[in-house]
Amino acid sequence: MAGADSVLARVMALRGSWIGRGDRDRTQFHTLGAASYLDFCCSDDPRRDYLERAPEENTLLWLEFDDLYESLRSTLENHLGEPVAFTDVFALPGFHIFMGEAIASAARAPVHFDGQYQYLPWERPLDLVPPISFTLPISLPAAGGGLDLWNLTPHDVRRAGDMGMDTDIDRIKDRKHKTFHPYSRGVMALHSGLLLHRIGDVGPMGPRDHRITLQGHGVRVDGTWLLHW
Repeated sequence: MAGADSVLARVMALRGSWIGRGDRDRTQFHTLGAASYLDFCCSDDPRRDYLERAPEENTLLWLEFDDLYESLRSTLENHLGEPVAFTDVFALPGFHIFMGEAIASAARAPVHFDGQYQYLPWERPLDLVPPISFTLPISLPAAGGGLDLWNLTPHDVRRAGDMGMDTDIDRIKDRKHKTFHPYSRGVMALHSGLLLHRIGDVGPMGPRDHRITLQGHGVRVDGTWLLHW
């Protein structure tokens, strides 16, 4: 992978292009690049906010991080043993940027599955294989960072509903085994986004802490993995 120090310097230099999420005047949570879970799934106008915004954001990302994207593509291709490419119409993998207290707030966000790929307007049917999600830590707080995972899938929730059982994810997860997977700066973490997860809670954050990660997903179409965010 491209060096974390080099990538961090470029992300920080592009601060004027960060997209504030939440209170635009005070937010400590930003993205660099469009994100389908925010700009498509949570938008009143997904065409404007994601389908039209993504190509514009992609132009900047390609210009600044072409070496990182090629490294990401080739690394995943070697790991998966199948072709890997980027889509022409959806957002490139982009950056989550959490500063200060926003890091701890993210660890209190709702647990979730990465199911947003199901709602994007793919031009061809997806192959019947599980998707992938990945995180590449660029900068981590002094206390570290990681991912909380629960042994629970959407299939488990649907099956519980079919059997007339409780389908409240927060209550179900409390009966499931949770594991914490620590991140290492510059080392990609790869998993199926269909395991219940959330940003890991590593304790109190200081005002100078920041957590910057490259985020993305992949689905397979006609034997080729298409990376997006």
